Amino acid sequence: MATTENDVLEEIRDQLESIKVPGAREATPENTWAELDVDSLDLVELVKALEDKFGITISDDDLKPIESVGAAIDLTMRLAEGSPA
Repeated sequence: MATTENDVLEEIRDQLESIKVPGAREATPENTWAELDVDSLDLVELVKALEDKFGITISDDDLKPIESVGAAIDLTMRLAEGSPA
């Protein structure tokens, strides 16, 4: 079954909720990590969960420019589809 943007958004919300980010269930693609009060350690946990869930590898170089939920969704979708990031 193909991964959808909504699948990735729901996984991000689930992971943010599990690491106790306030408002995790209401996170939208427009939210930045700063708006959600997600720090670098939270982001490492989120990336690991996305890698495990979708069978992808997110490099540090891929992650550096990712500053929002939407950008994380786009990156995850590209990697899950086998396209270069």
